[in-house]
Amino acid sequence: MSNLKIGHGYDLHRFGDKTKPLYLGGILIENHIGTVAHSDGDVVLHSLTDALLGAAGLSDIGTLFPDNIESTKNIGSVFMLKEAYLIIKGKGCSIINIDITIITQTPKIKDYKEEMIFAISGALDIPQSCINIKGKTKEGIDSVGKGEAIECFSVCLIEKIY
Repeated sequence: MSNLKIGHGYDLHRFGDKTKPLYLGGILIENHIGTVAHSDGDVVLHSLTDALLGAAGLSDIGTLFPDNIESTKNIGSVFMLKEAYLIIKGKGCSIINIDITIITQTPKIKDYKEEMIFAISGALDIPQSCINIKGKTKEGIDSVGKGEAIECFSVCLIEKIY
């Protein structure tokens, strides 16, 4: 039996909260409308958190941080990611690599990619070379393609070391 485990995560949020800033990959995206979400709405970190938890065979982000209680209202996604990582580290797992695909019409991901990699690397205390981020569009198709929403897929490979 292999000690390598793959996890997959996904998240989607509508744009539309004019009172909330937009966070992606742990960074603030200036001059962009925020997402409608119980937390800070960072689709990148939400999908990555689910990927890490899934690779370790654990519950999802909504189980750890339910969206129907006041104590998780506007909770920071960096905090959620760090908590999930502490849990999987406690189970003897370490991250080998992360691959993230962000699908949105705006903002253009290439303009923020390196900054997001730096932020994720710092939050997880792993080398930047272990993280890849790609931006895609939907060419005007569906709510994401019409600029009404943003979605993200994350995949990670972890190794159980003990």
